[in-house]
Amino acid sequence: MFKKGDRVECDYKGETVYGIVSRGGDKSVSIVLDGGEEQLKGGAGLFRYSDKSLPTDAPNLMDKWSIKKYQEIEGHGDSPTFSATICLNGKPVIRAGNNGWGGPNEYHTLNGVDREVEKQFYADVKSWMALFGDESTYDIGDMWIDWYQNNRPYGVTAEKYIGDFNEKMASFSKTS
Repeated sequence: MFKKGDRVECDYKGETVYGIVSRGGDKSVSIVLDGGEEQLKGGAGLFRYSDKSLPTDAPNLMDKWSIKKYQEIEGHGDSPTFSATICLNGKPVIRAGNNGWGGPNEYHTLNGVDREVEKQFYADVKSWMALFGDESTYDIGDMWIDWYQNNRPYGVTAEKYIGDFNEKMASFSKTS
């Protein structure tokens, strides 16, 4: 029986492809292929466990940051509603979230944590984005959380995530 998060492989269109189980089971399984652009669904017998590593970026400043206790919460309308703890070298330091009543995500250092840590987080995220070709300063923490929580687990590298974002923004600018 495959579980959500298992690393698997299968033969698809004449080649071996790799992915992460997004919906497990012993009869039917859904996986997200590395890179996050395609999803496959089929009988559990089509998939095999894999020890091939997920695609990753070269080491960078954001490797010391992580997210724990990410939780999406029933919200109000279309607003994103979540709560997460951002950690520095495994130590919880910042609470991030959105209450779903409109407005931007909020970031607050946890009790006893120097506010300089929050400034360091933003500086590191800004450098991380610049490393992959984006000089934005608006909602950069939000972008990192989205990538870390919703894309990285499926083998979407930060380079690809930020590159795709920049492509979308460029095509949006052309149509505006």
